[in-house]
Amino acid sequence: MEIAIVLLSPFEMLLVNLFVVHQCSERKHSLARTFVILGLFTCALLSAAFMLLSNLPTYGSGNGLFIFFGFLYYLPVRYLYDLRGIRVVTIASFSWSYTLMLFALSAIFGRGLDIPGWTAADIVLLVQTTLYLVTFKAFYKMLKTKFIFVIENMGGKEAVAFMLMTMMWFWTMFILNMSFVYSDTIVLEVLTYFTLATCLLSSFRYIYMQVDSDKKIQNLEEIAYQDTLTQLRSRVVLISDAEDLVSRKIPFYLIFFDLDDFKSINDRFGHAVGDEYLAFFAYEIKVRTGNKGGFYRLAGDEFVCILAEDGDDGLELFLERISALPKTLPNSKVKFLGFSYGVASYPADGSTPDELLQSADENMYEMKRSKKTVRLQA
Repeated sequence: MEIAIVLLSPFEMLLVNLFVVHQCSERKHSLARTFVILGLFTCALLSAAFMLLSNLPTYGSGNGLFIFFGFLYYLPVRYLYDLRGIRVVTIASFSWSYTLMLFALSAIFGRGLDIPGWTAADIVLLVQTTLYLVTFKAFYKMLKTKFIFVIENMGGKEAVAFMLMTMMWFWTMFILNMSFVYSDTIVLEVLTYFTLATCLLSSFRYIYMQVDSDKKIQNLEEIAYQDTLTQLRSRVVLISDAEDLVSRKIPFYLIFFDLDDFKSINDRFGHAVGDEYLAFFAYEIKVRTGNKGGFYRLAGDEFVCILAEDGDDGLELFLERISALPKTLPNSKVKFLGFSYGVASYPADGSTPDELLQSADENMYEMKRSKKTVRLQA
């Protein structure tokens, strides 16, 4: 009976650990085959662990040394589940941190409680089972909603860093438990503080890595959403804003701009002046747009403005404003050669951003052709 009680405690831990692996992994074999292989391996492992550890003088102290036999599960788990090395270690370390923590708490109660007719092993098993009943629902929820999401959506350096951090969690739990069992060992006390310090540093390093990664993603989003030269919003934002207005059935004008003879500016004065030319136009139009609409750079010398139909400034007044741009660039003798534009109206000229862009683009080219015709006749 004593042997059965002693084996039940690690058996509970094994069941929880295997359940976690099963939840976090994809099986390569049938469920029956998986259960049979794991069942036979578990029986053999528990028997071998009991025979080896029961002969040690520290047997029954609650030191949790049997947990390291769990490393042997790497072989059947890799055979039965589709798992990479890093993921196996991460899942195992995460699960072992939980089960070892509950075992350590149970062992403390086992040493501290004195129930007539109950052995320490009886108390450890009772407390451990109770702790599983109380905490497993919350642990399972975290496993399904957070942990699995994390391991499935990270890779590279982040996956390695997370694996190392979960290993530190497990090692910290093990060392803390050992320090409780052998509380009068100075070397173990020093090792405990060293382990805690290392755990804190590794956790901070992982947090730093995540913040640095988020910052890089933010910078990439800024590049994707904002044109660095003109500080205008990009085509991605234009489509998103237009789709939002369409979804809310809000009428608006989409005005497509194209700078006249812009290529000649680059050819005569160089691309540096050409960049100043683009930035000048963007600034002047943005000032005239104000808070009444959005202004975007598509590519090169192509720009788009979205203007709400029901705004205080109507389309005609807005077009009058933009027609009064300065004739030369500030602090420069470079002449501004003007622009052509085309207007499309939602919903009259299209029901999607692409349809509106195409309509406005066609109207803009019609203005360009008209200008060329006038110049030729002159």
